[in-house]
Formats: sequence, structure tokens, C-alpha cells
Amino acid sequence: MSALQYGVVVLPKLDSEEEIQRIREEYDPWYYQISPYIPMVEPFTPATLGEMENVSDYISLARRGFHPFAVSFRACIEADDRLLLPLEGGREELIVLRRNLVGPGTAEAMAGAEYEPRLVIGRVPDPLRRSEALAVVARIGRILGVVDSVSLIEVAPNREMKLVANFPFGIGRVDYFDRLRA
Repeated sequence: MSALQYGVVVLPKLDSEEEIQRIREEYDPWYYQISPYIPMVEPFTPATLGEMENVSDYISLARRGFHPFAVSFRACIEADDRLLLPLEGGREELIVLRRNLVGPGTAEAMAGAEYEPRLVIGRVPDPLRRSEALAVVARIGRILGVVDSVSLIEVAPNREMKLVANFPFGIGRVDYFDRLRA
């Protein structure tokens, strides 16, 4: 059995949120887990609860200098079982945010390539349903959003995700939704 992992994501507030949620409910069996998200830090396994608490403190410090910024998306694509929206606007801000979260040089070393932020709309395991969902999302057109926080998620061995904490930009508040486990 694999260990529990954690990741850092951005959950942008989207102008088409209701429409996207309806699509997710119809096509994504895991729609209820978390909203569409942009991965910022790949899932990692903390060694101890103390290390996990240090991660939470680090995220809290790393996001404080940021202010809300706009993002935009267009042209839904598929990768494996996921529907993704590449960024049209806000890319540089997300790259700076990621660099701040992982440290300079670490981002490139972790990924082995340049980070390309994308919004994960959902997972659709059936290829025919995924093609259908891709066409439905494409009809939305341009999607606008606001990024005003980063979130810590728990990733179970079966790939289920759960929101653990939200770190709003610019303030010291942290909203916990679940307890930290190592």
C-alpha cells in the first residue's frame, strides 16, 4: 500500500463555475472531491507529522506577498484521463507563485522541464465520454478566473483528493478543512 501524499494546488474562482460543475457532475466520477485546480507542487510524502506542520507553515509564509490576480483559459485538451485547460492569461504570475512555493531552481529540477500551468477540469476514464466532455467544455469558450489563495490537498493511494487547508493571499489566516496526517 502506498503512503498518503500531499500536494499544493490553486483553486481559481471561475466565471463559468456553475456550467463547469454541471459538466463535471455528468462526466467525472470524482467531481465531488475538489473543484477544478491548477497543480503547483507535485504530490509528496511527509516523513512525520512535524514535517507536515512545517510544510503548512512554509506555504503560509510563501503566499503572504501575493495579491489576487486574473487567469484566463481557452481550448480544452485531454491528457491521459484528464480534461485540461491551458492558460491564456496569468501564466507568469502562476510561475512566480510556484517558484516561491518550491524555491528557485527546485521547480525545474523537480519537473525535469519547464512548468506549464494548466487547469484540471476533471478526470473522465472512458475515452468516448472524455471526447464528448471535451466538446461540451470547448463550447464554453473563454473562461476567466481569479486566483486569491493556494490550497493544500491530500492525495490518497487510489488518487482520491481531499482539501486539507486554504491559504488566502496577503493575510495570515489559514482555513483548515481536515487535520494534517503523516
